[in-house]
Amino acid sequence: MAMTWLEPEYVYVDGVLKADTAVLVSATDGTGKIVSVGRRGHDAFPSLALPHRALLPGFVNAHSHAFQRGLRGWVQHAAPGVEDSFWTWREAMYALAQRLDPEAIEALSTLAFAEMLKAGFTTVGEFHYVHHQPDGTPYADRDELAMRVVHAARRVGMRIVLLRVAYERSGWHQEANPRQARFIDRHPDHVIASWERLRSHGIDVGVAPHSVRACSADWLRSLTRVPSIVHAHVDEQPAEVEQCLAENHKRPLEVFADAGLLTNRFTAVHLTHPDAHELALLHESHANVCACPTTELDLGDGFFPAWQVTTPVCIGTDSHASIDPFAEMRGLEWHSRAVLGRRNVTPHSGIDGLAAALIDRGTRNGMHALGLEGGTIHTGSPADMVAIDLRRVEFAASRVLPALVFNGSAAAVTDVWVGGRHVIKDGHIPGGEAIALEAERAIRRMAIHG
Repeated sequence: MAMTWLEPEYVYVDGVLKADTAVLVSATDGTGKIVSVGRRGHDAFPSLALPHRALLPGFVNAHSHAFQRGLRGWVQHAAPGVEDSFWTWREAMYALAQRLDPEAIEALSTLAFAEMLKAGFTTVGEFHYVHHQPDGTPYADRDELAMRVVHAARRVGMRIVLLRVAYERSGWHQEANPRQARFIDRHPDHVIASWERLRSHGIDVGVAPHSVRACSADWLRSLTRVPSIVHAHVDEQPAEVEQCLAENHKRPLEVFADAGLLTNRFTAVHLTHPDAHELALLHESHANVCACPTTELDLGDGFFPAWQVTTPVCIGTDSHASIDPFAEMRGLEWHSRAVLGRRNVTPHSGIDGLAAALIDRGTRNGMHALGLEGGTIHTGSPADMVAIDLRRVEFAASRVLPALVFNGSAAAVTDVWVGGRHVIKDGHIPGGEAIALEAERAIRRMAIHG
């Protein structure tokens, strides 16, 4: 087994940046664990010097729709006379989804995952709901598109949890939208069978009822048969809440609770419009929340009320309007400040405590929500780590840890390891130019944007 020492200027351990600390990694092939954290031992193992760099746990993107990377730059305008909103953006997203063939989905997913790695994300929870051909007919291999997405992550060396989405309908008392045909399964058993097949291939997989708009209470109850983590969009838009009240006479999180899905293995994505009773249910269940601050701003979703939530919170990039873990982490705090009109809202203790609390939300909390171990630099954890360049001007004359969180960016990431495999070196991902070119060709070939 090839063991290697990493020797940065600082290592982030238990909320503190420690100097004179090295990390011994058990393997460099993607299976590596952290063997030791401390002073380098007197051994013959090779070492990699990382001067002027801080080593942090790899960041976790717990909510991604990789194909939506193809919308970047194409939806930042409004049609004449149209009041743009989440719902008009959704139609543009449907138009994109309808045109993609398997090769284009793989190309765009590879691009999204490569950009995540360069930004410091080492693990992704892919909320995957494009399952079928454009007319709704299943592919000969019913898991064709799921496997394309998994292959894209493996190609660049990213850890992935495939969140297999259940999608029953266009909405309560709504006619079928042909643009959603690719998402819809005929029966919840088809979803469960897909989950079982993917799991049999050695893939980390969860089940994801898309939302109460897309799944009835009967479908939600059926999905309790899956012994898995569960992720779902919850309370993202006021109209979603209104539709749910009209159908169920209850709010979305109450419906998930009644179905038996709201447990400590459940993650509510967005949760931008909960009421007090839903928050009480969230806390009683010890469920997780995944907030996606940059997407929630981009889509006009609203603000996740982080100041009211004491259960574990993690981050995601959702539609990939931006891919930057630092922006998501500090966005949680800044959104709270904007709403409440005060500063330093996230519970913390000490001069570095706020930064450490936000790093936890970007690392260990995401791994927990995805049903994985890790997200820390400790003996036995997966060797998923990122190196940050401390020589950058934005960190000069600063308290280092808070500056990393509140002034850092994806551009400050120099190196990334996933399972000990050195997947980003000096800011470069192998084959990155080819990955970008393949995605560009897919956009042109499919005439995706006109």
